[in-house]
Amino acid sequence: MTAEPRQIVLSATDHLASRLDGIIARVIAPHVNGLAWTAVLVELDKLKGKRPSIIAANDLQAQLRMLTERLGGLGYPFDDESRTVSTVASDLRSVRRNLAHTNPFSTLEAWRAADLCVRLLEALGDADGIIRATEIRHEAFLGYARASGLGPAPALPEDGPAAELPKAAVGPGNQKAAGRETSVEEVVRGTEGEVVYEEWAGHQVGDVAVLDTIARKESKAKVQALAEEIVDVEWPIALDRLTRLVGRGFGLGKVVASRQKKIERQVRNADLFVDGHDFVWPTPADAEEWKAFRVDNATRLRKFEEISPREIANALSRVRSDDPTLDDDAQEIAALKLFGRQKKTQGVRRQLDLAWELL
Repeated sequence: MTAEPRQIVLSATDHLASRLDGIIARVIAPHVNGLAWTAVLVELDKLKGKRPSIIAANDLQAQLRMLTERLGGLGYPFDDESRTVSTVASDLRSVRRNLAHTNPFSTLEAWRAADLCVRLLEALGDADGIIRATEIRHEAFLGYARASGLGPAPALPEDGPAAELPKAAVGPGNQKAAGRETSVEEVVRGTEGEVVYEEWAGHQVGDVAVLDTIARKESKAKVQALAEEIVDVEWPIALDRLTRLVGRGFGLGKVVASRQKKIERQVRNADLFVDGHDFVWPTPADAEEWKAFRVDNATRLRKFEEISPREIANALSRVRSDDPTLDDDAQEIAALKLFGRQKKTQGVRRQLDLAWELL
């Protein structure tokens, strides 16, 4: 008898967590001077201005953060140019959050979750871990086939050659300065010492049927869980952008206004905080206490309207602290440079004015 979908997802993710700890430790070990790899996340949270929390090496949430987030000066040490690891791990973060919310899984969603676990271990080259993960995925497919009235499931595939486990990144964090060990703080801060803006890298976590039935309790919970996961990566994030990303996460290429309104309603009902400028945060305390700002990466320059006035105000505060002699116009020009901008367009002017109100 095939296990229930939720139990299959738990089995797959528990197995994944048991494998990831050792994989992460092996890649990160050269950078942490004998400390646990969780020290990287502790320093990363400090750099990002996040409130401190307890981080455990066997916690799947922490493990997936290591695989999906830019680790300061280390960059993305588990990824190659295709970014397969971070993309698959981002979708698994949504699976984990649904588990944490005790949301139900369909047989198809259970198979997808198990498949993601297999694909992640394949991308990381864990030949031993793939064996059990593939068995769980096969069990999940049996359940889906049975529920869908499909024919017999194919036999388990023979093991193929495993990919090579990624080597630790060679970058600023790998270097020893003046004959001494580089601290974990220096490794994470890198040469620039700035927080780089990260996009949610998830692809698709569910079907559009979830949005079609958004009035149902189960669908609401899944939409809210995805919104919370995206916010956890991108906060503060513009409400309009968040609703579009949630739509994408459930299979929509374009999210029309009526869909956005329905998704927005669920965002406002989720365990999140929407400020007066329609930017979304994990909690009100984050919005009040955050003093950092993010510079854009080389691949995507954010729309200035998608940068929170609080974030712009924090950049202005940094500029003012670095050189108190600058007048307001010079401060604005310096702050815009931090975000890769030069011209004060109408949209830029509007965001700057809102930022000044917060200082």
